[in-house]
Amino acid sequence: MRGIFSNPAIEAGDGRRGAYRAPAGASFIRRQRVQKGLTQPEAAKHCRVSLRSFQRAESGDYVDRSTRRAIERALGAPW
Repeated sequence: MRGIFSNPAIEAGDGRRGAYRAPAGASFIRRQRVQKGLTQPEAAKHCRVSLRSFQRAESGDYVDRSTRRAIERALGAPW
């Protein structure tokens, strides 16, 4: 039975969280950063966003769409 406050991420039985699957956009940001030879702090500065926002975008966590697009454009996305 599922309770109101249950967490579906850890309901699998052993109480451990599973691996997170990164969205397609996250892998693009990481590939572009590595291809340019930048560290995360350097890339964040280049993209004019905070380090934490850059880390979130790269890992696939929630970032505003306009922020994600600005990062992608700054790293050389063709769109």
